[in-house]
This record gives sequence, C-alpha cells and structure tokens, in this order.
Amino acid sequence: MSGPAPRVLSGLVVPGDGRGRLLGFPTANLALSERLLPDDGIYAAWALLPGDDRRWEATASVGVNPTFCGDRARRLEVHLHDIDRDLYGQLLSVELVALLRPTLRFDGVEELVARTAADVAASRRLLAAERRTFARR
Repeated sequence: MSGPAPRVLSGLVVPGDGRGRLLGFPTANLALSERLLPDDGIYAAWALLPGDDRRWEATASVGVNPTFCGDRARRLEVHLHDIDRDLYGQLLSVELVALLRPTLRFDGVEELVARTAADVAASRRLLAAERRTFARR
C-alpha cells in the first residue's frame, strides 16, 4: 500500500442516530472536532479498545450520511467487525489505513446496505493482507 502514513484518531464513543444497528452495521460514533477529521469517505481501519491489546478490524465512515438528508455535522462512525459491545463513554482509537471510496448518496436503504456489506468485505480483504504482510516482517 502506498500513500501517506495511516492516521490515528481517538475520541469518546457517544450516541449517534442509531441507524447503523437497525441496518445490521452498528457503529461507534466518536466525539471529535470536525477540524480533526480527514476527507469524507469510507476507510479500512483498525480499532483499539481501552485495556485490550488486540487491533480489531473495522470499517469507518467520515461525513454526514447524505442518504439520510438532514442537517448533521460531519463525524467519524466506526463499524467494528465481529464485535458487539457497549462502548458508550469509552475512549476508542481508530487507525485509518486506506480510503476505500468517497462518500456517496444512495437512492434507498437497500442500496446503502448492499454497498456497506461490499465495503466491509473490501475492508476485511485489505486488512487481512496487511496483517499477513506485517506477520512476515
């Protein structure tokens, strides 16, 4: 992978809109200043939980969720793969590894869910390859 070094952002997990869980992709929303956020888009990421040495695979979204029109500030939402924990009030660190795609507006929820599933699959592949590369070092 080429390009700039991964970017790490840390913040408290705060309540979001609650849509991710309803759509099958629960997210942790980080309380961060907009000025700290990178460009809008979907990212492959690693998540680090307090008191846990493991790096969890994740897919992160930066932006305003244009499919659900509304007046909302940009934010970082993180879907941790294969983990479902109550993280509210905890400090979560997220290492953005690679931009998968820009933020898009979808015509409906079904299209959004299908694309999110594809994004998570792409994130898994990229992170698995990175894990293998790192293990060989």
